[in-house]
Amino acid sequence: MTPDQPKLRDSAELTRRTTRSAAWLILVRLASKGVDFLSLLILAKLLSPTDFGIIAIAMTLVLMIEAIFELPVSQVLVSMPLVTDGHIDTAFTLSALRGLALALVLWILAIPFASFYHDPRLASLIGILSCAPVLRGMISPRMSFFIKRLDFRRDLILDLGNKLATLASSSLAAWLLHDYRALMVGIIVSPLVVVILSYVFAPYRPRFSLRNWSAFSGFVGWTTISQFLSAVNWQCDRLLLGRFVTPAALGNYSLANDLSFLPEQALIKPIVRPLLSAFSLIGDDIDRLRSAYHRASGSIFALGLPLMLGLSLLADPAVHFILGSKWVAAIPTLQWLSLTLIPPLFISPFPSLAMARGRFDLILRQTASEAASKIPLMAIGALLFGIPGAIGARAISSIITSIFVLYYTGSILNQSISRQILGIWRILASGLILAAFLLLTRPLLAGDTGLTLGLHLWLVSIAGLTVYCVSLVLLWISVGRPRGIEELIWNRILVLLRRKFVSR
Repeated sequence: MTPDQPKLRDSAELTRRTTRSAAWLILVRLASKGVDFLSLLILAKLLSPTDFGIIAIAMTLVLMIEAIFELPVSQVLVSMPLVTDGHIDTAFTLSALRGLALALVLWILAIPFASFYHDPRLASLIGILSCAPVLRGMISPRMSFFIKRLDFRRDLILDLGNKLATLASSSLAAWLLHDYRALMVGIIVSPLVVVILSYVFAPYRPRFSLRNWSAFSGFVGWTTISQFLSAVNWQCDRLLLGRFVTPAALGNYSLANDLSFLPEQALIKPIVRPLLSAFSLIGDDIDRLRSAYHRASGSIFALGLPLMLGLSLLADPAVHFILGSKWVAAIPTLQWLSLTLIPPLFISPFPSLAMARGRFDLILRQTASEAASKIPLMAIGALLFGIPGAIGARAISSIITSIFVLYYTGSILNQSISRQILGIWRILASGLILAAFLLLTRPLLAGDTGLTLGLHLWLVSIAGLTVYCVSLVLLWISVGRPRGIEELIWNRILVLLRRKFVSR
């Protein structure tokens, strides 16, 4: 056991460390996603939807195969009470072997994949893009030591550094090449920078060894099938749409999909990331674990809901202002895709809960239930209705999967599905108030252009967020101020008011 762990078992200290880690993650991830967004804007201006579509098809295969071959070596190291040099060497060896195997599979599949999509350019693209997952497998395994101590500063600086390098390289390539190869440059540069920086922050001399394989085999056994199903779930929409729609239409869908995931990547994932360590430390106390899980899931839902609603209801003016008329075809897709991501917000901490309790079988059941609904629905929807059918399939599947996960959560925490849903009624009510406000104010943006549109869009967004927070706090006060994210918002408001009062 590491020296930090006994100290972190204290409830107040654990909460403080977890909150501080989440704050660090959110801060730097916001900066990182800001760089991503800037990169997306530059590339969207310099490249066409067809360019995005070609890369989206190629990356569908790369990302799916990479996810299938995913080995949770970092999570294993984080969950171990004692990590030795043998564990580190084994983790590095497994990651390196996985990267090489992945590249070999991609090279084998490249030509048949290109033939299936009737585009010979895909074969060479996939061959080059296979270098990215190989590089990711070479990251220093000692980076897990910082995560184990809930210290994400180096990891986040690494993430921000690689995004800046990607922005510079892909933007320069887009300016010089003016085609899809610019996107390829950024995809390769990103993991290369991550690998270099990881050895700067966590020095390690690579050694190949599998002597501690038994410590990883249990995780790998449960996760292999889960990763396969998860990979298919993740990429089946682009995989099918690439066959049934034009590259330009797929490019619009791909851009809208990337934009819809920005709130989750910038805010939700940074909050979820420390939860495995936090849940693992209190996993033996079911009452504390239940309370911690519901605070985490409620907070994530409260943060994500207004962002997804805002992105959906303000998609039209936002796309016109940020991306221009070239991307107006992506607006309906962005509006609906953002809504499909709302149900998964509430269940996002579940994998951390299941791993902390050693219930890897439930993670497999989660991905299996998603695959059972999403894959057939997606096949029918994409074949018969194209992009609208794919969006409908994602919406239905996300609701079905969320219900299954609520059941699995209840089996761990001894709590019914209805009790879990009732715990977020205040957030749902505040979300409805926000939606009504945005629907009423959205017509005010009609006819605006340029900086005027941007200013009015900003004002409406800030006003909507204020309405949401006020309604959330008022509902919280009306029911006796239970523990939750409202308490954090209320305390922050009090601090600001005190500062203003004292300054006078």
